[in-house]
Amino acid sequence: MNPVLQQFLLESRDGLEGIAASLLALERDPANAVLMDELFRVVHTLKGNCGLFEFPDMFRVIHAAEDLMSAVRDGRIAYDRDMADALLDAMDFVAEQLDDVETAGAPDVAQAPASGALATRLRALVEDGTCAATAAEVDVRMAAALALAPAPLRAEWDRLAAAGHAPLWVEYAPESECFFKGEDPLYQAMQLPGTVWQQVAPAEAWAALPALDAYRCNLLFQAVTTASRAEVDTHFRYVPEQVWIAPLPAAAGAADLAARDPELAAEALAIVQAQRDALWTDADAPFVPGRLKGAVATIRACMAAVGRDVADLDACEADALARAHAAPVLAWIERHAQQPAAVPAPAPAADAPTAELAQNPGRRADDHPASRVLKVEQTKVDRLMNLIGEMVVARNGLPYLAARAEDQYGVRELSREIKAQHAVINRIVEEMQDAIMQVRMTPVSFVFQRFPRLVRDIARRLGKEVDLVLEGESTEADKNVIEALADPLVHIVRNSLDHGLETPAERLAAGKPACGRLTIGARQEADRVLIEVADDGRGIDPARIKQKAYAKGLIDEAALERMGDQEAVNLVFLPGFSTAEQVSDLSGRGVGMDAVRSAVDKLGGSVRLESKPGQGTRLQLSLPLSMAVTSVMIIESGGAQYGIPMDLVVETVRIPAASVHAIRQHQAAVLRGRIVPLRSLNGLLCTDRPQRRNDQDELATLVLRIHGQYVGLVIDDFREVVEVILKPMAGILGSLAAYAGSALLGDGSVLMVINPKELLQ
Repeated sequence: MNPVLQQFLLESRDGLEGIAASLLALERDPANAVLMDELFRVVHTLKGNCGLFEFPDMFRVIHAAEDLMSAVRDGRIAYDRDMADALLDAMDFVAEQLDDVETAGAPDVAQAPASGALATRLRALVEDGTCAATAAEVDVRMAAALALAPAPLRAEWDRLAAAGHAPLWVEYAPESECFFKGEDPLYQAMQLPGTVWQQVAPAEAWAALPALDAYRCNLLFQAVTTASRAEVDTHFRYVPEQVWIAPLPAAAGAADLAARDPELAAEALAIVQAQRDALWTDADAPFVPGRLKGAVATIRACMAAVGRDVADLDACEADALARAHAAPVLAWIERHAQQPAAVPAPAPAADAPTAELAQNPGRRADDHPASRVLKVEQTKVDRLMNLIGEMVVARNGLPYLAARAEDQYGVRELSREIKAQHAVINRIVEEMQDAIMQVRMTPVSFVFQRFPRLVRDIARRLGKEVDLVLEGESTEADKNVIEALADPLVHIVRNSLDHGLETPAERLAAGKPACGRLTIGARQEADRVLIEVADDGRGIDPARIKQKAYAKGLIDEAALERMGDQEAVNLVFLPGFSTAEQVSDLSGRGVGMDAVRSAVDKLGGSVRLESKPGQGTRLQLSLPLSMAVTSVMIIESGGAQYGIPMDLVVETVRIPAASVHAIRQHQAAVLRGRIVPLRSLNGLLCTDRPQRRNDQDELATLVLRIHGQYVGLVIDDFREVVEVILKPMAGILGSLAAYAGSALLGDGSVLMVINPKELLQ
């Protein structure tokens, strides 16, 4: 794995993500020419990059996909759903090939048959829609091609065609920047197999000598070959977009203009005669550089069209025709022979900065936005984040030093100086921490971009019509949070499509539009990012949920009778719960929503589910913006210090012992008009010490909100709130689910951070 290949994999994966999104957008708006041009450009770049390596199967598929998109872009065929399916399958194949390259260093050779079948499928779509257009194009271009060669050679072509060799006309127009890519167009043209005739012409008029760019290719290679189409395609396999190939018609097949339209024939002869007279008699005619061969070709085309001999033109080509301006002949060709006029190619996007600089010389090249983007490996950013974590620990140690200087050594002035320096360092560390976290921030579009394809494919399998709406794609969160969010969101979307949204017939019967609506949105609130998935489907029936849970033995009869509707809806998060009647590859195994809650819990987030029968379901995920720095409250219990994540803390309160009531085997208290169950931290940690009370006989209690329920955690005392770098525990301690991890405090001590969701479940 060398750096060039690594860069290829990185750019190719970015390209595939953009291609998939563009294909789905184009399916909704097939007439969007701008979108098609952008899509074609990305695929063309992907194919060019692939050509640097020996990945023939991947290249074959990308090339066929490009040909199909080229036909759509040129208006030869209309874009439809079948094309979208084929192109998406092609991009999936390329993604699999990239995976093979990343893991094994090369694509799997066993995929060659699949590559061939996919390329054939793509090319069949092109051929089905472009036969008529291609025939018309060949007819026009071949008329000019036949006029380029002497009559004896054209007779030889006829003889080869009659013998079954079917000559091909090949035009090879290298890119103007091909020399900078290490290409040798002359060698490429000379090595063309089966060549019986060839010539080299300027692609466009040569510039004046002082302005001539010797490093810019301005050549057009034309040839006739008896090789097969497959051989020619293979020969030009790395530059297929630069080659035009068509079967060569017989010379006698040129249009007989005189028989078809006598008036046009007379006009053609008049123009040709006037042009020839001017060539021989008007020595002062303005010289047009580079038009010699064009003049000869177009005059021959006109004369051949009316069946006249053009052999007598050969004697005057060298001198008289050098002063020709073939405008009248060219105008006639454009007007009557449908020869397309030359249109300057639009400047490539890559040249935009150069053009802008030419118009504004005072602006530097590095002022362009693209030059200010730097791609950095995640490992380097993680290393910076770890260093920031060490600085946070070192910063937190300064207040302890200040306290020791004043309390133990009595040096109050030194304590004040340490505190002042701590304020300065604290500001710098916070700014650095924020800057590094901004580098790690990734928009949720990184995850959202996979859902248009997922929703499209699943909806078609289920026979449903779904309108997907994505909102807040620019909302950002920590890269680790975004990546870990992908799988839970996939589970949620699949459930919405399978269980939530109805079929078109069911929706129409219920008075709804046939097309369902699925909305995936994101927004930021304070230090949290909220992800919502909502549909307008059938919703969740609480009664059916309770009956299913009871039938599966997940709840008892007493719980069934006292359970409210919202509690019933939340039963979908229980392990093993499912409403599907049959197990399929989409649902029915009872692990989807349970896996969602577990994954969100590991991220330090929460899940909230709301549903109304017949109206739809809304599921909200609340996640921290970053997992790099955690805010915890230090508490004391059983003679030790622990940390509690602040995102779970609702309030801290001291409850009089007389206000604590026993309900069966548990204790509870009434707070803010709500019954809150109380749990002793010492009891949960299996220590023998009772919870310590203060002088007013009060119990220090943390009110926590876990899965939407309020629980009071009784402790010995509160301490301070600090920001720590939470490190997961390894080894045997890593299996203790009651602890979220450990953190190093400023005084060098280790703080164990409790995971209340596991401890209190």
